[in-house]
Amino acid sequence: MRRKFSSEQLTDIAKVIKERIYVPVYKRKRTVFLCGADIKDKTTGRSKMAKLLMENQTRIEYELLYPESLFDDLLAGHGQHSLLALENILASSVDAIVLLPESPGSFAELGAFSSNPNLVNKLICVANQRYKNKRSFLNYGPNRLIKASDTGKVINLDYDKLDCPDTIPRVFRSISDAITKIQRQNPVKKNVTNILEAENFILPCIYLIENIDFNSLKTLLEIATNQNHVMSDIATRSALSKLQSERLIMNTTSGYNMTRSGESHVLSKFTQHRLDRVRIEIMNYQYRGKSGINYDRMSERTFSELFFEKSKIQLGSDSLSFN
Repeated sequence: MRRKFSSEQLTDIAKVIKERIYVPVYKRKRTVFLCGADIKDKTTGRSKMAKLLMENQTRIEYELLYPESLFDDLLAGHGQHSLLALENILASSVDAIVLLPESPGSFAELGAFSSNPNLVNKLICVANQRYKNKRSFLNYGPNRLIKASDTGKVINLDYDKLDCPDTIPRVFRSISDAITKIQRQNPVKKNVTNILEAENFILPCIYLIENIDFNSLKTLLEIATNQNHVMSDIATRSALSKLQSERLIMNTTSGYNMTRSGESHVLSKFTQHRLDRVRIEIMNYQYRGKSGINYDRMSERTFSELFFEKSKIQLGSDSLSFN
């Protein structure tokens, strides 16, 4: 019979995963919250902008994020969270918000984000050039708030030409320059407390603990981030939704487990000998009757790691760097 973990043991597990295994994947990427009309409709400005950003990235990789994919489970049924509240959490976690006001929902988002002093400085409104000189609420309200901010930007473009080869380089450069300015003046913490990084903490948890349940995952994340119950619940659910949509994990009647592609992904992103050390400790306790879980054993460094640390060389799962 599989043994359950005590609160002290969960604390040790969360601590060792955070300190020895977790890798901030989004640290090297530009995270962009892309808002607008239906992303599945290829004729919309949002769909064209997504294609433009993804196909023209050079040395900086872009990660485009959409609330409908991250918060699907949270919004289903009679959920207690509003989409706007969830979008505000997501918007505060990304490097920039690129918004194309072209639908009723995106009009509401523009009004909400532009009037939020914590978000307006990272908001890039890609307005339809056709309405640039129109007397409208959008021009006299949200767009003026954005222009009055320190780093927010209004860029007027012809939506019909967003997929035109002659204009794509200029459009990409204008968006990229605006994001660079926002990043310099409004840097975002990309560690385990960022909601986007929750998946990169939860994934090794599922790899290490077979058939782990939702409450245990939420507890581990809450310990690692020191956030409240509500934020931990939102972050855990959104991470699980994304990981399932990418088919890296599966939810069974026994709990969450890895898929084959998920196991391969974990082994390619995280340091294997550290994973093995923790996994053996957990399995010895759960299935082999060992007396307990020992943090010092799980976090013990190898000779190579001690040597590299003493030499001020950092080892990662896919990189080697000298300080």
